Amino acid sequence: MDKNRLWGRVIVDHRIARSETVVIEDGDLEAAFLELCRRFDVQRPIQLPKHAREMERFGRTFYAPEHFTEPVSFQKLEIELIPADGEPRRSGPRTPLMDA
Repeated sequence: MDKNRLWGRVIVDHRIARSETVVIEDGDLEAAFLELCRRFDVQRPIQLPKHAREMERFGRTFYAPEHFTEPVSFQKLEIELIPADGEPRRSGPRTPLMDA
């Protein structure tokens, strides 16, 4: 049985400096996110309502240095939900440019 995964990327100078993927066990997205933070050796960032909205709507979000209470050595921590095989990917609302 395939499981959803959480993909994390540390961005430095507009490039992926590190990348990790964690399996989401029993639908526990928070535990998978904490495991990514542990692997990247960063504290858990401040969770804003924008992060929850972006994860719900698009299946991805990012954290900037100001979302951490301790200094970090990167410009962005991106996380993205990777659905199990056979499940549809999330996408945002359609725009006229998508049909052009």
